[in-house]
Amino acid sequence: MSESLDKTTSPSSASSRATPPGTQDADEGHDVSDTFYTSQRKKGSHVFRVRLDATGFTLQRESPGGSIVKEQHVRISDIVGARCMRPKKSRRLAMSGACACSSGNPNSPAISASGDHHRPATTPSKCSTNSRDNIPSDGGDVSAFLYVFAYVLKKRSLRSELHRERTVLTLRFRSFDTFEDNMREADRWYRSLRWQLHRTLEEIFVAPTVDERRRRVLVLLNPKSGSGDAREVFNMHVTPVLNEAEVPYDLYVTKHSNFAIEFLSTRCLDAWCCVVAVGGDGLFHEIVNGLLQRQDWAHVLPHLALGIIPCGSGNGLARSIAHCYNEPYFSKPVLGAALTVISGRSSPMDVVRVQLQSRSLYSFLSIGWGLISDVDIESERIRMLGYQRFTVWTLYRLVNLRTYNGRISYLLTDHEVSSTHSATGYAAQRRMQSSRSCNTHIDMLNGPAPIYHSSAEYLPQEFADVISLETSINQSFRSRCDSWLSGGSRRSFYYSISESIYHSLADESEFAGLAAASLENRQQNYGPASELPDLNEPLSEDQGWLVEEGEFVMMHAVYQTHLGIDCHFAPKAQLNDGTIYLILIRAGISRPHLLSFLYNMSSGTHLPESHDDHVKVLPVRAFRLEPYDNHGIITVDGERVEFGPLQAEVLPGIARVMVPK
Repeated sequence: MSESLDKTTSPSSASSRATPPGTQDADEGHDVSDTFYTSQRKKGSHVFRVRLDATGFTLQRESPGGSIVKEQHVRISDIVGARCMRPKKSRRLAMSGACACSSGNPNSPAISASGDHHRPATTPSKCSTNSRDNIPSDGGDVSAFLYVFAYVLKKRSLRSELHRERTVLTLRFRSFDTFEDNMREADRWYRSLRWQLHRTLEEIFVAPTVDERRRRVLVLLNPKSGSGDAREVFNMHVTPVLNEAEVPYDLYVTKHSNFAIEFLSTRCLDAWCCVVAVGGDGLFHEIVNGLLQRQDWAHVLPHLALGIIPCGSGNGLARSIAHCYNEPYFSKPVLGAALTVISGRSSPMDVVRVQLQSRSLYSFLSIGWGLISDVDIESERIRMLGYQRFTVWTLYRLVNLRTYNGRISYLLTDHEVSSTHSATGYAAQRRMQSSRSCNTHIDMLNGPAPIYHSSAEYLPQEFADVISLETSINQSFRSRCDSWLSGGSRRSFYYSISESIYHSLADESEFAGLAAASLENRQQNYGPASELPDLNEPLSEDQGWLVEEGEFVMMHAVYQTHLGIDCHFAPKAQLNDGTIYLILIRAGISRPHLLSFLYNMSSGTHLPESHDDHVKVLPVRAFRLEPYDNHGIITVDGERVEFGPLQAEVLPGIARVMVPK
């Protein structure tokens, strides 16, 4: 049953208990509490004492004698945002010319009679209303409502897995005789919640001015990633979460291969606190390499967090992040990834520099040669099967097994050295500059609220009648949210035409010149100075280099836990452990043994615990591959690169990736 908590008193008690109209709230930014009750129960109301503090909302149900019967807590880490608004019928009056409310957020403008959703409210802490606001249109209801949006952990049953479920806690304020005064009380709770949420943000996500408390997010979307539905996924499942959290963002849709490299290597990025890839690991690869083609990379990387909304075929990074933070993962983990993007939390992440014969590039996921690389690239011809293409082509390649001849040299990991380099040590505050992006609105598509897994504590079912007030959000509620959720973001619309719609700090002609210059100098990469000999120089055993030589079925170097959704390839890997896990499979391995290895990759039990003549796992900090054959496939982050010798070295913790709270 859908319920709300009411706050109401007689006129005399209201004047003594509530904040007098027109006065500044002395408790702004601190804890708030009050008594509410439920009014929709068949056997009478229940009284609740509700408190908001740094830990979240605490709801205590009181008995008639005043003792606490039940207590429930909604953690601040599960709350994404809130909105103040008037009753449903009264909003019709607001849409015709009266302001519904001023939420206190400078990014959430008032709704005017002209329909201008981009005019900022002149007084953030006070509702901008006229005399008609005190004349309710629904028979005398002057209540103000505070909707608190949370994604709490629940279980459908004892046997089911944990999942996050969208929950709306509704607090109704009607202590005063006018809507304006009740809205001011609701706004007091809203501002207190915003202050508490602001405290959970890392410094890089916070604007240095008081006008905007949350810095903007740069979203790059690849419309062709995976099954080609990234636009719809972002529109249906990510946009609503960003709006509920009042996270301002700018959306750019990639127009061609390497668009993200051109964009990030040439644009001024001071306006954004993080870059989010809506696509697969290939788009994230472009983002990392674009940032490391900048001369100011050492300043940009510590001040710019990287996030990903998985819409590709493999989604190895998104799966690894969820695994490292004990976040259970579904086949469509978009909700969890969207919550990660708004979390305001990041972690250092290792990046690996890869030197080829003609150029160098950077990798965040893996380097492959042999079987897995063959499957990754050759299965592109059956891309329409989605992630299942990997399974189908693995079986085909297992029957038609190839071997490759070459030499692999490596340096084993020195844990003491790697641990000293895992922190970036840079300051994390920059003054934000404004961005000029198209404001064209993205229409939200209605649909059922998705449910995904997460970890840690979960909400007991005995409290479902208290907090699960609007967990089954119907389409009418979701559609009308747009009128009071959409004002906080400036977004670029995506078109299916060839004309450019990407406007930011530089105009299109200027960007075209910068992009052309970037293409000419694409071979120029930056980053920390290399400690390895040049690729053309010989390696000395005196420097600690060890060698494996002969025929191999595959070599795969991995620095995340997962290569894909169900490919748990390196169980011991961490985001910033300074280690490359080098897995070698020598020729001569039997097909049943190899099949067992491939089958057990889904559970992470494929690596040998003791000596194995054919499978070897080496934790290294650098390696060099020298193929003796003149044919084969080499991949970096799942993308094919030119065949030939290469060497790689880990750069511990030089990037930052967004992680769950």
